[in-house]
Amino acid sequence: MSASTDSSAANVETSNESGPPEIEALFLIRFDKKVGYTIAWKRSATDIALENAVEFKSLPSGLHAVQNDLVYFTHEGYAGLSAFAKGDASAEERNANFVSVGILVKNEGRFGRLGRAWLLAGQLEKLAAALADDSDTVTPLEDFWEEHNSGSRSRSQASDKGGAKGHSRARAISTVSVVTRDDESLPAYHPALSILRYMDTFGPLVFRLQQAALLRKRILFVASPPVRTACEYVYNLSVLSSISTRDSDLLIPGTEDLVRLPSLFSIGVHDIPHLEDLRNPKHGGHTPGSEASEGWAACTTDEIISTKTQLYDIVVELPSTHDAPPQARRWPRIRTSDGSLIRASQRDVARYKILHKELFRHRNGQQTQPEAYTDEDNDDTAPLLSRDEVDTKRADDDFNEAYDDSVVEPMTWSRLAYLGFMWWASAGERDAYTTAERDTDRELIGDLAEYSQSVETALIAYFHRQTSLLIQTLSQVIESERAGERESDEDDEGDALVIDRDDLSRMGLDTWSEADRAFVQEFGSLYFGRAIGVKGSEVDCCGLRVPVF
Repeated sequence: MSASTDSSAANVETSNESGPPEIEALFLIRFDKKVGYTIAWKRSATDIALENAVEFKSLPSGLHAVQNDLVYFTHEGYAGLSAFAKGDASAEERNANFVSVGILVKNEGRFGRLGRAWLLAGQLEKLAAALADDSDTVTPLEDFWEEHNSGSRSRSQASDKGGAKGHSRARAISTVSVVTRDDESLPAYHPALSILRYMDTFGPLVFRLQQAALLRKRILFVASPPVRTACEYVYNLSVLSSISTRDSDLLIPGTEDLVRLPSLFSIGVHDIPHLEDLRNPKHGGHTPGSEASEGWAACTTDEIISTKTQLYDIVVELPSTHDAPPQARRWPRIRTSDGSLIRASQRDVARYKILHKELFRHRNGQQTQPEAYTDEDNDDTAPLLSRDEVDTKRADDDFNEAYDDSVVEPMTWSRLAYLGFMWWASAGERDAYTTAERDTDRELIGDLAEYSQSVETALIAYFHRQTSLLIQTLSQVIESERAGERESDEDDEGDALVIDRDDLSRMGLDTWSEADRAFVQEFGSLYFGRAIGVKGSEVDCCGLRVPVF
């Protein structure tokens, strides 16, 4: 699949051509030393219940330890965004004045797309900072409400009727692999701007996290304040694991609600009843080939939620060192609800190194590149190392500083045996299989360094191409079985589609990884309604048979 021919939609709201969203509610949360967090001021365009809800959503546990923060959340079908600020106060007020200014906007779909609330993030930050320093005025809130509430906006639009009309909605950037135009770059505060940081934080584990999201698991990020980054990671995961319309057409009926992972964003202990409701079959959580569990992604600073394992499928523990230099950094721990550690495959590591090299080149693209090394004593002035080799060496060194093999699957004995036998084979035979996989992985990534305006969009396109490769390859395998070109196995549950090592490799999966085999079996059941049987095989090497799995 060529990187230049992909045209799946990223579903990333990027443009502010239609202006900021209309707000349905605006509120000010203050900390009172006697009663805790209270709603000090509020306005609502509709009958939205705010009391005993938005106070806790706007101010997650531990937020008092930071100077300011942005918090994304959901409430009664609306997308919420609050800006937290800490101002100076007297000793009587514990030397700090805690405030949060929050809004609710229409969610624009069941998948938690934030309703473009981030377009107002900068203004909310300024409001929060001003009110943290001056607790006696609410005039700025009145002015903000008058400018942005849905009733005022409707009246303003009515008075402007007949004038020039702009676009009716924000344009979604296509993930087609071409350099984006200047007006398609992501604006300030867009949560997708954190995708590069997301890649650095997770390393090769981004692919395991992607698989969990594609299986629409309930994924809980646990982090310390500030929570803005974790909220943005929730958004990133939902966008990266979305399925394009072109690919969704290949799936069985009833999978329409699986095209994107819903985002709950920041949650706390007060959201536990809602999480329990999401486990209820009557809530509408049924999906083909699964129990009645509705998938989502969310983040929390309340570690107690992670002890309630019935509420989630996957927990992601974000380390406090994720912003540290590479040598002091450690990758997150990703575990299932039963405590099993999720590790990256060997192929995940290999393809992440290719991705890391491209991102390394992008970050250093504006810097002076080192000259290739040459032998000055040799009349032949050809460089001993090409610029690409120099870049690769520098990128590998940078990657190795942060490498943590404790979150990578160890080599299986069969793979070690296979590699040992291959050592005796010719160079061409030794590299043929791994070279084909490396070429596929390299082609999917493309040339990210050329995306001078929006490398984030290019990364979204890359992950969508991976998903597309998986769906289209599995669809082709199913079609070949229907045409009688491949075998199927009869079992107690009916026909099982049999796939082999070559099929797994073409899907972008690690042929030696048991986790990847389990993934494709669950994926096939969920999206294609088919039981998948993975066929073991042997490799003939120098007359000896080596089992692959």
